[in-house]
Amino acid sequence: MVPEAAMSAAAPYRRPHVLVVPFPSKGHLLPLLDFAHLLSTRHQIPLTVAVTPSDVPLLSAFLSSTPLATAHPLPLPPLEQPAHHALLAAPLSALRGPLVSWARSQHHHPPTAVLSDFFLGSAQLVADDLGLPRVAFYSSGAFATAALDHLWHGALPLDPDSPVVALGALPGSPSFPYAHVPSVVRSFVPGDPDWELVRQGFLLNSRAWGAVVNTFDAIEGEYLEHLKRRFGHGRVWAVGPVADTGCRGPGERSASTAAEAEAEDLRELFAWLDDCPARSVIYVCFGTMYSPSPAQAAALGAALEASGARFVWAVGGAAAPALLLPEGMEERLARDNKGRVVRGWAPQVEILRHVAVGAFVTHCGWNSTLEGVAAGKTLVCWPMKADQFIDARLVVDVHGAGVCAAEGEAAVPDPAALARVFADAVDGGWDGDGDGAEMAGVRDKARALALAAAEAVEEGGSSWVDLETMVKELEAVAAA
Repeated sequence: MVPEAAMSAAAPYRRPHVLVVPFPSKGHLLPLLDFAHLLSTRHQIPLTVAVTPSDVPLLSAFLSSTPLATAHPLPLPPLEQPAHHALLAAPLSALRGPLVSWARSQHHHPPTAVLSDFFLGSAQLVADDLGLPRVAFYSSGAFATAALDHLWHGALPLDPDSPVVALGALPGSPSFPYAHVPSVVRSFVPGDPDWELVRQGFLLNSRAWGAVVNTFDAIEGEYLEHLKRRFGHGRVWAVGPVADTGCRGPGERSASTAAEAEAEDLRELFAWLDDCPARSVIYVCFGTMYSPSPAQAAALGAALEASGARFVWAVGGAAAPALLLPEGMEERLARDNKGRVVRGWAPQVEILRHVAVGAFVTHCGWNSTLEGVAAGKTLVCWPMKADQFIDARLVVDVHGAGVCAAEGEAAVPDPAALARVFADAVDGGWDGDGDGAEMAGVRDKARALALAAAEAVEEGGSSWVDLETMVKELEAVAAA
């Protein structure tokens, strides 16, 4: 029901129509599409997704599964990948005029709200021009969101010689070594026009009418309350985990034969997992933005084989060619049937939810972190950059649901020590002395977080209620 105060006799009721403006990076685009799909299909809200030419193929599964969504291709040439992906915000800020013109041309059913990624704070200016509320979607967690807000509103650039960077305004007054501060802040170049646009966008986020965070109350409640105080309103909604809702696909295929071969490989993978004991398999994946160096891959491969545990290693296709794997590794796996290497697209959510998987070796990108948490797997953390050190701190130190195996893009861990961590993280992997009792406690905490995540999205749960509340607010605005 729309509150009576929001109704106007002079203006007929309008259904909400949300203009969705994603950031053209998979780690940002996919969770926003997951949320948009949920918003539209559960509440029958029409969406128009403003999409760059290069991301059009990624929308095919979303559009086919979201009947009330349409795509609006943006008038852009293909975007070149900059030195830091945040710099894509600079060319996208030029879309203010075209988006406003398009919105004003929609006389039959104009947009009533703007939903944009938090890397595109410039969408706030589009919303201002149209007189519409903007909702910022945070594909990072609330802890990382609060840290970024604090850092962007502080003195920049940071001093690289400072021993620690303190975030005293945040709950618990956390501090991090300079190298663990989100790389988007450390990369900032004062006076550079493109970087100044990036900073302006982050500052504009604090003016957004509302904020949606892909998280849930039980894992980040104190940071969500901090954001409500910081933004000065209660319109901060935790709606996660927004995992794969069925609106994703493996992306564009270059040839049907390649797609068929990949599908057959995945069928074989899941058949192998079906034959493995419960929680006996380690899943290894470092996301789409990072490929281990040869030295790291050698250490990782040696540790996996020495651990005695079964494993699945998603190496990412062309970005991580076979030469990075230890010599003879795949031949030994085929002979001993102890593991699998996945090239190309890996259905991570489905793999993590398989009962055979017990641990997840991850870079701690927020999407991967939340998917691992929701699946109840022990997270073996190796943060590299971006907000990953913050996410690892949340899982390992705040909740005790994971362990830290290594830190940083340059780290090359000792294979023997790493093998012991891997073996202890799963059931039945190590025959020698290990920290089994301690890891049992970590596994219990991981299961407890997974239960809380599942409860959050069920009817009546905290994330379910937050989504319902957000929709009522959007309906009231549309009706006003």
